[in-house]
Amino acid sequence: MRTGIVPLAFCACLLATGCTPVRNPATGELQYTTMTPQDELRIGREQHPRVLAEFGGEAKEPRARAYVQEIGEKVKAVSELADQRFTFTLLDSDLVNAFALPGGYVYVTRGLLALADDEAELAGVLGHEIGHVTARHTAQRYDRAMLGQLGAIAATIAGGILAGEAGAQLGQALGGTLATAYVQGFSREQELEADRLGVRYLARAGYDPMAMASFLDALEAESRLKAKLEGRKDEIPDWLRSHPRTRERIREAAAAAAGRQAGLRNRDRFLAAIDGLVFGDSPAQGFVRGTRFLHPELDFRFEAPPGFTLINRPQAVIGRASGGRFLQFDLATAERTSDPLRYLQEEWIARQRLERLRRIATEDGREGALGLGRVNFRNQPAAAVFAAVESGRPRQFYRFVLLRTGGLSSSDLLDYEATVRSLRRLDARERAEARPYRIRIHQVQPGETEASLIARMAIPDAAEWFAVLNDTARRPIRPGEKVKLVVRE
Repeated sequence: MRTGIVPLAFCACLLATGCTPVRNPATGELQYTTMTPQDELRIGREQHPRVLAEFGGEAKEPRARAYVQEIGEKVKAVSELADQRFTFTLLDSDLVNAFALPGGYVYVTRGLLALADDEAELAGVLGHEIGHVTARHTAQRYDRAMLGQLGAIAATIAGGILAGEAGAQLGQALGGTLATAYVQGFSREQELEADRLGVRYLARAGYDPMAMASFLDALEAESRLKAKLEGRKDEIPDWLRSHPRTRERIREAAAAAAGRQAGLRNRDRFLAAIDGLVFGDSPAQGFVRGTRFLHPELDFRFEAPPGFTLINRPQAVIGRASGGRFLQFDLATAERTSDPLRYLQEEWIARQRLERLRRIATEDGREGALGLGRVNFRNQPAAAVFAAVESGRPRQFYRFVLLRTGGLSSSDLLDYEATVRSLRRLDARERAEARPYRIRIHQVQPGETEASLIARMAIPDAAEWFAVLNDTARRPIRPGEKVKLVVRE
């Protein structure tokens, strides 16, 4: 497969405006690419606002944002692009992730910041992403992404033909995933090289170079916990991950650090910077509370059917349950109408005739419409309930897609319609509940035990999260030690 793709990429390079020889700052090698350094800067500037929109914008905590910028600048200063301007952004997302765009745009999420144990681990993550830029991995990926988009477009067209507009949307999501996999299929060597560069920059900046391996170990533990809590196997193929969390990477990072002088960890300074950081969902994006979703800023809630696990993302709430059941909830703006039934059938699901199409009302009297249709989901036929409910703003609708692969039973229909009808304004108790969890740093006192500290945690599955956030497998809890607690204030 690789031997067929490489000539295609080479031909695409020749057929474009022409390849440009560019010296790789990290390796010194001469590389041929369609992108010049000026192109990289332009693309980074253009894509930056889109990244902010996709990940919920910048985090609201100014101290943590300034801290990420400071450590990023410190690590960048010892890289091969010390004189280039970089932009370091802390994203308001609970996902544990970090990535970079061409031109020196580097992002870390507050979810990653909460997981890191000290300043050296944060510096290692930033060094890894700076390494992607200095080694021109971001430029190489962008070149391949232009080819990958062809797969996304083809999947969108197929979805539209096979299953109507909703199928096109699901096909587009699938196509985007395949395009991403196509790009990332070449990235294992790049990820390992970025790890090695991150270790190099850690040592140059005076940090402990073993911090790269220890953070990768924490990533693996967090991945296992998330998979367990979401009721799934952690079976995403390594080649589909933007940052493969594998024992191979941990071993490679540890080997790269071996023989280098141990340096700073700066744990106390790091913990002071993240004290008060929002953990999990933020008020701007709403909160998952069991099977309920509460949004204090937009003043609404709904409840998913029993057995569903909800996952909150900036663009949508996703739910899944056993038996091939799936839920998606989002907000959309109509082009022409404020009538939910007309919007549902004439604009949103315009390419197939919905069955049992009718008007409904929610618990607080909002007007909505509901109908049944068919989609192709994960390469399987599925029956779906589509619903649109007025939001209170002209031509804006809350939308539900609730489906089951195969077909819907009568109990599915009752459960799914109940979910749509449950959408209403928050009551006083729910408004009090719709507050964020936050990281609080606590110094362990004599007589306090791990069990007593876990009892102070406000989140579900507190014992598991306490162990992951505080790396108790590597560092036992002792008096005087500082730990992260997740509380609600």
